[in-house]
Amino acid sequence: MNLLLTAPGGLPEPDVDLAQALADVTAVALVNWNPYPIRPDDISSRVQAAIAAKATMELASGMIAEHGGLSIAQAQRALRTYAVRADDRLTQVAHALVHRALPPETILAVPA
Repeated sequence: MNLLLTAPGGLPEPDVDLAQALADVTAVALVNWNPYPIRPDDISSRVQAAIAAKATMELASGMIAEHGGLSIAQAQRALRTYAVRADDRLTQVAHALVHRALPPETILAVPA
């Protein structure tokens, strides 16, 4: 931050303190500045992604329940168990199952 004076002689002490406070606030603002602020579109995208993930989870649970003759709760437990043992995210497992990249038998073969 630059201070330009119109007359020689410097600033009085209270003005120096005020200028230092403004410089400190400016420094903090610059450190915390984000060039890409959150836009309403970003929030909307996040909500849509969460809804899509939930729908994928429900579809995957239904596929496992149907294939294995399980209740939805049992199918969800089977998905969670598989994801933990495979060290994978639950949403990724559900996505792979729904897109037929992961056969239901694989998930059902993992002991609870």
